[in-house]
Formats: sequence, C-alpha cells, structure tokens
Amino acid sequence: MRATLEAGGKEARAQLPLLLACSFAASFAQSMMNIALPQVADEFGVTLSTANWLVTGYMVVAATSIALAAFLLRRLGLRTVFFIGCGALALGSGLALFAPNFWVLLAGRLVQAVCTGLFYSAVTSFIMANSDPARRGTHLALNSGTVAAGLAVSPVVSGLVLTGFGRHALFALPLALAVLLLAVGFFRLREVGPRGTGAVDPLSVVLGLGALVYGLGEVFRDPLPSLAVLAAGVAVLGLFAWRQLVLKDPLLNLRLLGNLGFAVGELLVMLGMMASFSLSILLPLYYEGALGFSAFLAGALLAGPVLANALSDVVGGRLLDRWGIWPLVPCGFALTALGLAVVALAAGRPLLALVVLASAVAYVGLGLVVAPSKTTALSQLPPSLYAHASSINSAFIQIASAIGSSLFVGVLSADVLAGTSRGLARAAAYDAGFAHTMEIAIGIAAASLLVSLAYAYRLRRRRG
Repeated sequence: MRATLEAGGKEARAQLPLLLACSFAASFAQSMMNIALPQVADEFGVTLSTANWLVTGYMVVAATSIALAAFLLRRLGLRTVFFIGCGALALGSGLALFAPNFWVLLAGRLVQAVCTGLFYSAVTSFIMANSDPARRGTHLALNSGTVAAGLAVSPVVSGLVLTGFGRHALFALPLALAVLLLAVGFFRLREVGPRGTGAVDPLSVVLGLGALVYGLGEVFRDPLPSLAVLAAGVAVLGLFAWRQLVLKDPLLNLRLLGNLGFAVGELLVMLGMMASFSLSILLPLYYEGALGFSAFLAGALLAGPVLANALSDVVGGRLLDRWGIWPLVPCGFALTALGLAVVALAAGRPLLALVVLASAVAYVGLGLVVAPSKTTALSQLPPSLYAHASSINSAFIQIASAIGSSLFVGVLSADVLAGTSRGLARAAAYDAGFAHTMEIAIGIAAASLLVSLAYAYRLRRRRG
C-alpha cells in the first residue's frame, strides 16, 4: 500500500487521530503508578523495590506483547489488535480498581501492560507503512510527542486523584479511556493494508517473558546481585536470542541487528529512554521522599519538564527531516548530561526551582534524541522489514525502561534502607540515594554522547 498520509491515503489519514489517542492512553497507563510508589510501599508494607514491580513488571509484559504485535497485525489486522488492546486496558484497570492486596494490584497492572505493548507497536508500524519518507520523521515525532504528553499529564492527574481520592480511584481514569476508545473505534476504525500469514512460537513468548523477569528483576532487585543470578539471567536471554535467530518465523527478527546502522540507532533509543523513564520515576521519589511533598505537587513539578520533552520531540522530528541526525542527537545527549549534572548539584540544597529547570533541560535533550534516533534507525532498513523493525524498536524501549527503572530504583531503595539503618532521617536517606542515582545517570549520558558522536558523524560522511 503506497497511498500515504500526505496524499491519496484518505483511509490512512482518517485512522491517525484515533491511533494517536491510543498512544496517549498507553503512555498514560504506563506512567500512572510512578507517582504512587511510596504510597503503595507504605500501604502494603513492601519495600520500594517490590513496589517498583508495578512499573518493572509492566515493562516486561509490554515488551513481550510488543514482540507479539507484529504477528498479530499480520494475522488479525489493525482493527482486531485495537480491540484486544482496549480490552486489556479495560480489564486490567477494572481488576486494579478493586484490588484488595498488592498481588491483585500487580496482576491488574500486568494485564494493562498488554495494551501498551500492542498500541506502541501498532501505531509505529502504521506510520512507517503509510508515511512519505520525507515526512516520516515528523509523523513519528508527532507520535512520540503524543506519548510524551501522556507521560506529562499522567503524574499530575494521578497525583491529584491519589491525593484527593486514594489509590483505588486511580484506575477509574484508564478504564474510562478504554471504554471511550472502544466506542469510537467500533464506528471509526477500518482496516488499512493487507493481512498476512505466519505462526507464533509459544515457547519464545514464555522464554522472552521469563528471561526478562528473571534477568532484570532478580539482578537489579539488589544493587550488588550474586554472579550466579546474573549468569543465569544472561544465559536465559542468550537462549531466547538464539531461538529467534534459528526459527523460520521468529517472534523478534533479531537478524536485523546485523545492520550496524539500525543496531546502533536502536542502542541510542534505548539509552535515551532509559534516562527519560528513570527520571520520571526518580524525580517524584525525590520530591516525595526527600522534600516531603504530596503526590499531586510532585506530579505538578514533573509535568513542566515532561511537556518540554513532548515539544522537543516534535521539534526534533522537524529538524531531522530538514538537516539529518548530525549534530542533532549529539547535542541532545549533551543537553541531557548538562541537565542531569545541574540536578545532581542542586538536589539537597534549597534550590527547587533550579532542580525543575535543570530537569527540563535534560528532558529537552532527550526529546532531541529519541525520535530522531528511532527514525534514523528504522530508515536504515527496506520498507518490507518495517513491521519487524518496529516491534524490535518498541520492545527494546520497554526493555530499556525496565532496566533503568530496576537499576535506579534498586540503588535508591538500597541506599534508603542502608541510610535509615545507620540512623539517618528518612528524608536525608532519600536525598543521599537520589544523588547516587544521578551520578550513575550522568555517566550513562556521557557514554551515550560519545556513541552518538561517532554514529552521527559516520552517517553524515556516508551520505556525503
């Protein structure tokens, strides 16, 4: 199908607003618990690392459902995948709405995650298949900006609901979104493009989910995990990767990573998303744990920087279409490293405004990184591989977010426990733990800057 969103593709253009609304709902549900982790830990008497499974477990299931999305889109079509995603969002939200304990709440979150995985992959695949190459960066950036807008609105709205009505009421919001999307989609959504055939390997689903849970959750639960656990997690991940390489119809076509331009571009996307999502968890934990702010105020302070990220996503896509990746992505990582460094210096001092401003600078930098890196990576491949590449991209984003969340929250949780056991006040322990996580984040951003410089310069020279 060559009718594009710009010309001739009336059916495709008609679907885009609804699919962008799906991206918003998916990102809203994904980040809605970031602001609530301290309250959940206190309510159910679990550690911060355990409460973080509401975030990390969500990412793991989302990554697995993303891997399934390419098969489902080929076999069932866009309309059926849409209804499966909306149904998962409604079912998971309803389960969590009435959850009497932590484990039922976690189960609801894991069901919700299916929606995020399917929607992220489906919308990206749709845009890649129906956008003119000259405008592809703009359309992907529009989708990234919509996702970022959901991430920005979610902590404010969730904080307000959590502060005013309690934890249960949080899940009425995504439930209402799911019902609204189902109603609109039933009348408006049509199939765009042909269906295909293929089979799915159930063992790959089990291995993928099991490997991620074991390899990420157990390794990063403790900042200093045993070498045996680390080796086991790596071995299972290696087995999953090997199966994908030898299967005729793999869940994730990892052979695409043999294209160096695609592989390095995906690495930059992962590094950017690791920083972005981790910051969206760490800042509320700092505001609530170290400064004693309410969930609503913590969410409100996060909203401005995340909205800046949404705007820079769109700007980054336009700049990419006009000038290319050089020097856009390296400048983005430089801004991120600078913003994180200022946050680290200002935290623990009476400089709240500077923390908010510096975090906005970091988020603007990340907006110049993620969408351009994603577009550049996908553009290294022929159109026939876009569906597979989109699934890899979306799955890797969730994996990176899970790694970042587990790593940084694990470090912060361990530092808080160690600090309070030494007699530090809880706020002081949170402050010290946050500073530690910022040091790690700055190191990752600096390394990412070096990789992006080499990658962008190489592509620039290759294109003359």
